Amino acid sequence: MTGGIVAPAIAAPSPTTGIFSDSLRPEVDADADRVPVELGIRFRPQDAGEVTALQYYQGARAGEVTDATLWAADGTVLARASFEATADVGWRTVPLATPVALTAGETYVASYNAPQGGYPVTEHDLTAPTTQNSFDLPADAGVYRYGPTTKIPTASWQGSNYLVDIVFTPGAAPGTQPPTPTVSPTEVATPTASPTALPTATPTAAPRPTTPAPTPKPTATPMPTPTPPVVTPPPAGGGIVVLGRSFPSAETTGVPAGTALSAYTGPCTIQTDDVVIDGKIIDCDMRVLAQNLTITNSILNGSIYSDPDYFNGSFSLTDSEVRMPPSTGTGVGDVNFTLTRVEVTGGSRSVNCAAACTVQDSFLHAQYTDNRGIDHESAIRMGSGSTIRHNTLYCDATPVPPDAGCSAALTGYGDFAIVQKNTIDDNLIGGPYDSMGYCAYGGSTQGKPFSAGVNNIVFTNNIFLRGPSGKCGIWGPITSFDSGAPGNIWRNNLWDDGAEVPAAN
Repeated sequence: MTGGIVAPAIAAPSPTTGIFSDSLRPEVDADADRVPVELGIRFRPQDAGEVTALQYYQGARAGEVTDATLWAADGTVLARASFEATADVGWRTVPLATPVALTAGETYVASYNAPQGGYPVTEHDLTAPTTQNSFDLPADAGVYRYGPTTKIPTASWQGSNYLVDIVFTPGAAPGTQPPTPTVSPTEVATPTASPTALPTATPTAAPRPTTPAPTPKPTATPMPTPTPPVVTPPPAGGGIVVLGRSFPSAETTGVPAGTALSAYTGPCTIQTDDVVIDGKIIDCDMRVLAQNLTITNSILNGSIYSDPDYFNGSFSLTDSEVRMPPSTGTGVGDVNFTLTRVEVTGGSRSVNCAAACTVQDSFLHAQYTDNRGIDHESAIRMGSGSTIRHNTLYCDATPVPPDAGCSAALTGYGDFAIVQKNTIDDNLIGGPYDSMGYCAYGGSTQGKPFSAGVNNIVFTNNIFLRGPSGKCGIWGPITSFDSGAPGNIWRNNLWDDGAEVPAAN
């Protein structure tokens, strides 16, 4: 992080406190998520008092943050502030128009919305109950919820601290106003990038950089398209619920909470059959040249690849995470593999199923955005012999005009071989906004070397998210699907509002 933050500094009423120290910094500057998400902190004040402002740590990649909210435990909005976005990195303070009285011992949530993801975070920081500056924090006090600011965030992920805070005046009588602030320009020192451990329970002394008092946001012109679907996790279970069906999310995939992880020290090229890797952090790209590599409960900071030129390598990933760097490349490929409850993020393509692969109960999203607009990102590219069942397939790379960003969540082009014998069943297909040309390709793209001979492409029981365009991708939900090809089936594929999605050639 470079450059200082220059903002009007408003003297906080004295005495004030917050949950965290002003020196707290995130361990991860920008999470790989690139979807809208509400991020917050769940807390209980030990003393009655008033909240006069909300605070959050502005990350370098969390662009267009303009909303922060204070919630009661039942989801009632107690206060919401709207403000101008900034690219400045560091703590930001957003005054409330009217202070909000809090009751000692009651539970509250303070949160902000990161509409482009990329938020700062420190994982495993709030795993256990703790008391901090006279605030009680339950286990997994850091909370989130995918989507825009509409409902209180309730989900948690591995004790993550999303660096959200409040300005609190203990003992203030309900309805009293804080002293009139004095305003003077102040330059705040550049924050360091090194993580800081959770501080001891001492009140903070210096105010954080503070935004001017919020002003009403201009009313946006309504789009003449259907309202985007309400896609919310259920109260328990953590999946993404659409039409009463639950699909995989970050909560239901990846390393289970509480799993002890240690560094992987073995080879990154696997040449021995039946290797088992469990509970590891793997910091390399893995090449699989042997049979039956099994990876469970692990984080892979890189890619994993079974070489189609050898075709004798095979592997499986279960309850694991593949975290590709923000660059071109494929997270998981190319032949003879199975993914079960795996979360894949980063890269330009999450998964390449060239031949003989199964992807099930997994969450593929947050692909890399290339600034040239030429990489044509996707969640899965299918070739031959793929089973793609009960996944959430998002492609949400930011569009780079005139390019759509993503070609589709699911692609199959016929560039290198005939697209055939693929089953796509019971998936949630789409993205949080219109980042794709289409949501899916059916394998019969004209002009490709292997566009003829497509067969046995089966789409059944999938749900397509309409998105802001009302038609999933910019141009539609599906293209290049030949209903007349041998064995091709299109059945019971629905929009998120329950309407039937027609197959389109």
